[in-house]
Amino acid sequence: MITSADNQQLKSVRSLMERASARRKEKLFVAEGVRMFLESPPDLVHRIYASDDFMKKSAHADRIRALPHVIVSDPVFKKISDTHTPQGVLMVMKMPEYSEAFFEKRYGDGLFLIANRIQDPGNIGTMIRTAEAAGAAGVIMDKECADIFNPKVIRSTMGSVYRVPFLITDELPVFVDRMKAGGVKVVAGDLKGQLFYEAPDIPGGRAVIIGNEGSGISDELLEKADIKLKIPMEGKVSSLNAAVSAALFMYQMKRRI
Repeated sequence: MITSADNQQLKSVRSLMERASARRKEKLFVAEGVRMFLESPPDLVHRIYASDDFMKKSAHADRIRALPHVIVSDPVFKKISDTHTPQGVLMVMKMPEYSEAFFEKRYGDGLFLIANRIQDPGNIGTMIRTAEAAGAAGVIMDKECADIFNPKVIRSTMGSVYRVPFLITDELPVFVDRMKAGGVKVVAGDLKGQLFYEAPDIPGGRAVIIGNEGSGISDELLEKADIKLKIPMEGKVSSLNAAVSAALFMYQMKRRI
């Protein structure tokens, strides 16, 4: 049992929680909580850290023992936890990886979400979760988006990060061009577009671009859209939260199969 917060393993865990550079170097990230444990694919589990009390009382203790794990004293676990009310279990996970070729196989009739400079971790996590619920074939994001492996993003996905294919690129406009060449129609959320309730049916592959919370979609990316649509809004509301907009667009596009 680990009884000191100065233990090197635990220092590495904290580093993975706090530093994107450490996550990229090790190709590992941290997911915390019982739900995230239950959702975790066993083949992606690098190591589990569980509090002594959790292992004594949890119905999931035997499942944890079947995987690489370390028991940590309760006071120390509270120190390494990233939450205000620790549940007693966290996982160091291997990063899932997807290639562009993997995405190309889904271009035929898939629905894709493209995230452009979305910087709020909660928004990114919710968008990934919603993408799964809407049956999206994958999420593409640029490197200006919040790190998908940030603990706040991971919590917001509520397990969807394990199941939704994603690709992070520093050449998003080039990637969009390749999608279009593969037959994908690109829709952009734009306040100057036509009402999305009036949009024509879009057969085949479809991709929805959602832009930065404050400045919207970059001009370069907006120019590549085949269709620009806006969400109708009443009252004095000038814009919607990025994750809410993504949900509305994905479900609207999903309806147009």
